[in-house]
Amino acid sequence: MTTEMRDLRRLTLPALGLLGAAIVLALAGARGAAPAADSAGYTRYRVDAATAKRDRVRVLPAGVRAATFRFAPGTAPADRDAVLAAIARARPEAQRLIGLVDGIVDVRVGATGQPGAIGLTQPGERYAVTVDLGLVSRAFGQRGIDRDVLHELGHVVDFALVPDDTMTQLQAGIPTGYGCDQGLSGACAHPRERFAESFAKWATGDIGVDLGEGYKVPPPGPTLDAWGAPLARLGELR
Repeated sequence: MTTEMRDLRRLTLPALGLLGAAIVLALAGARGAAPAADSAGYTRYRVDAATAKRDRVRVLPAGVRAATFRFAPGTAPADRDAVLAAIARARPEAQRLIGLVDGIVDVRVGATGQPGAIGLTQPGERYAVTVDLGLVSRAFGQRGIDRDVLHELGHVVDFALVPDDTMTQLQAGIPTGYGCDQGLSGACAHPRERFAESFAKWATGDIGVDLGEGYKVPPPGPTLDAWGAPLARLGELR
C-alpha cells in the first residue's frame, strides 16, 4: 500500500494483498538540493565529499555513521530482535548501506495507522519507520517480515544517501510492472516504491515468487547482483 500526500489530499489503497509497505511523502522538491534537509524535510547526505559538493548536500557525518537505530520506548525485545535479524539476514552490501544511515532512523513496531499497510516510512530530520510485525507475520511469515523491514529501510537509503545519477541508473534497471491497481501498483508504482521493492529483493536475494506483498514490480535486472552493483560501490566509499 502507498499513501502519498499531494496538495494535502491523501490517496489510500486499502488492499493488503497489493502491498504491505507504505510511505508518506511530499512529492514537490523531494530530491532538491539543500545543505542537509531539503525543502520537504528530507535529510540528505552523500558518502564522499566530491559527490556531496556536486549535489549540494553534506557529507555523512561520522556521528551518524557510528550511531544506530533508536527504537521507540517500550519496544518488546522480541520485536527489536526481529527487526535486527531481518537486517542481519540481508546481503553484506545492503547491511553496509543500512549501517550508514541507521543512526538517523527511529523504529516503531505496531500498527501504521494506514489501512492495510504493514510498513510506513516518514521522512524528516530523522526517519520514522513503522513496521507492523504482527500483521505481516500472520499474512506472509518470515519472508514477509524480511521484505517489509528492508523495503522501508530502502526508502531511507534512497532519501538520505543515493545520488540522483545513481538512482537514474537503478530505475532504468527496474522493469515496468503490469496493470495499474488503483493507480498505485504495477505499471503505476511510484519510482520510490519501485526502488524500495527492488532494494528489498536485492538485499534478501528473494524476488518474491509466491509472496503476496508488494507493488507488483518485476525483479530488477539483468540480475540482482548486476542491478545492485552501484549500491554496493556506494556502500564501499569512505
